[in-house]
Amino acid sequence: MKFAALLFVVALALIIVLSQVRLNRFSIVVLEDGEANFFQGVEAFLKEHRLRYEAVRVRIDAEKPKLEASLKKYQNSYAVGPRISSQARDLLPFLEKYKIFAIAPQVTSYLVVGKSSYLMSLSITDEEQGKQIAELLKRFGHDRVLLVCDKFNPVYSQSLEESLRKFLSVETFKSVHISRVDELVDEDFAHYDVMVLAVDGRLAGMIAQLAKTRGFSGTLVGSDYAFDRDLILSGKDAVEGMLVCCLFNYPILIEKGFDDIDVAGAYDATMLIVELIQKKISPENAAEYLKGRKYLGVTGEFSISFDLSSGRDLTFAVVKNGSFEFER
Repeated sequence: MKFAALLFVVALALIIVLSQVRLNRFSIVVLEDGEANFFQGVEAFLKEHRLRYEAVRVRIDAEKPKLEASLKKYQNSYAVGPRISSQARDLLPFLEKYKIFAIAPQVTSYLVVGKSSYLMSLSITDEEQGKQIAELLKRFGHDRVLLVCDKFNPVYSQSLEESLRKFLSVETFKSVHISRVDELVDEDFAHYDVMVLAVDGRLAGMIAQLAKTRGFSGTLVGSDYAFDRDLILSGKDAVEGMLVCCLFNYPILIEKGFDDIDVAGAYDATMLIVELIQKKISPENAAEYLKGRKYLGVTGEFSISFDLSSGRDLTFAVVKNGSFEFER
């Protein structure tokens, strides 16, 4: 009888110890949609620094009840992602409800960044990007602009278009929002002297090919959304000479051994999350802790702004001989 009682006490103590270990085990949630390689970047940082935090994947393209159930399991934790601004808008209520502080490496829309203390970005906002693209176009003296946006990322498309309209004063400014390249077959490309492509790299390359066959001979400019190797693979000769915005310091990124901006962004996001964990900063206090701090990561130097975007130098690449070369 005494032996059974002893076993019961030992078992109970073990359960308590294991539960405490589980409670004190930090999970870094990776908000995935099947497009970005965030998980690889998180794992790379943890492995390089010999850290044993648990990285868990949560698919944000799941049905809302399933998504909420997944996020509820990781309340009061930190996350890397999401990939795009429209996803961030949809996630904000869940992040706030379950106190999950998310660092989205390349979410740029001021319609979501700065709207919650549970979401920050490693990038500048679309207002600054739009301003610098406008300055670039003024330098070239362009006066007839066609902006092509992604219909599936309306939050980003809206903020970038608003910013360009704010800083550009041109004879013609037309914007179209598409999901497929064939939606542009009736467009009079020859009328424009510049096209700004605010779509993913693969679609941007296809649009460039179509435009060149339909008489477009002006300047091609890609927003950060188009900065991807798929741009060159799908666009081929049609994107030669195209100017593309890059949110991170790509030469430093390559120097550090990264060739994927998603992986590099997730690596630096994990760097910040680990600091927050080690400093015992709770997710609800993370925003106040980070504001005003400066960092040097694999994506370059950056500082955290008051709106939880990141101040950093914006660079433009030019496509030359099938690769990205940087102008400034």
